[in-house]
Amino acid sequence: MLNINKLFEAAAAAGIKEFEARILTESSLSVSMFDGERENYTVSDHGKLKIRGLYGGKSGVFTSDRVDDDVIDTAIAALKSSAEYGNPYDPEFFISGGKYAYEKVDCYNAELESTDASEYIGLAKALSVAALGSDGRVEHAEISVEYNCSTMRLVNSNGLDLEQRGNYVTVGGSVKVSEGGEVQSGSRYEILSSLGALDADGFVKELIADGVGQLGGGTVQTGRYPVVYSPDCVAVLVKTLSSGFSAFAAEQHVSLLEGKMGKALFSDMFNVEQTPIGNEVFCSAFDAEGVPCKNRMLIKDGVPTGYVYDLGTAKRAGATSTGNGRLIGGNIRPVVDFVTVHCGALDRDGMFKKINSGIYITSLGGTSTGIDAQSGNYSLQASGYMIDNGKISAPISLMTVAGNILTDFADIVAVGNDSKLTYYGVKTPSIAIGGLSVSGVNADNRI
Repeated sequence: MLNINKLFEAAAAAGIKEFEARILTESSLSVSMFDGERENYTVSDHGKLKIRGLYGGKSGVFTSDRVDDDVIDTAIAALKSSAEYGNPYDPEFFISGGKYAYEKVDCYNAELESTDASEYIGLAKALSVAALGSDGRVEHAEISVEYNCSTMRLVNSNGLDLEQRGNYVTVGGSVKVSEGGEVQSGSRYEILSSLGALDADGFVKELIADGVGQLGGGTVQTGRYPVVYSPDCVAVLVKTLSSGFSAFAAEQHVSLLEGKMGKALFSDMFNVEQTPIGNEVFCSAFDAEGVPCKNRMLIKDGVPTGYVYDLGTAKRAGATSTGNGRLIGGNIRPVVDFVTVHCGALDRDGMFKKINSGIYITSLGGTSTGIDAQSGNYSLQASGYMIDNGKISAPISLMTVAGNILTDFADIVAVGNDSKLTYYGVKTPSIAIGGLSVSGVNADNRI
């Protein structure tokens, strides 16, 4: 184990007066079942040390997967070397302990940690067996259950000493289905703060439906269609949109929202809140500089309310840090982490009835390269289902959708109540858009 006092003494002796350390310790348990038989089981404990300090007025950093005393000399020497090429940083941004009060974040469940490994194994097996036997078209079913627990401590040379602990379970599933020589796959995942929150029967049912529902899929006539985006699809677009709230991006004139704050930019049904304070896995009481995080509306009734700041961008703008500082490489930058899109009144069937005839898009591909975060334009591979007379009909597996994040969210016609916590750090329901360009095939080959 690392002697934190020894680390700070070494930094001071090296002439690094402003100094901070982040110590992350993690433990995990992962089990996967393939067709009811155990495929993998691992238990691991690991940690990470990241230090940052000022040497010669510039910021230096060092990161190590070792968290013990043997790494101290190497870490301090590497920090000094890194600072030669670092950026100047204001010493006052190493804040003093006791300067702020912090809201409570409740993302640790003691019951999860005390749960025996056999229960996680049993859950994975039960879900795998249920998925395999639920429909004759299912050839293979794989289920993974992963438990993660982490503790992050932030300590600096000015007396700041903060700690936060969290844990969660991820349940993921995939199936291979076939019919008449056609093979398709389906998948589903849930991020849970409690095992009791899992509807096992519902999970299996939706997993199978995702695979079986794609059998017989084709493409669609090229044109412009009303669409319903599933929560995972909405999350992709909202995550990109949230990058536009960075004050640093605005300084660099690469923000999607530059010059648009305070204006009625989106549909008044679109409400997005930054929600770091709560009980979800993505929540945090403090940012990378030790500034308290706060819940705040980013978009209220379609109007973006303002940028988010770290200490540096706030000082340059004559503003106050919003607790959004994140350590990226060796620099602090303002980043929106966890957001919640407020729900509407309609369930998913109600959303389909609302648009009556269109497309339900359940998956977007190529998101790492197909979205321009500065302009909001995107062109992505997609799959989903036709909506005819307000109901799901034929599956679509071959299409490309093109749109613009700003104009799409201005063209919202309905917001669902089917909120989902996604991998993207976005909790959101489905959203219906009035019109979206879809590329498929000629009319003669339409489903």
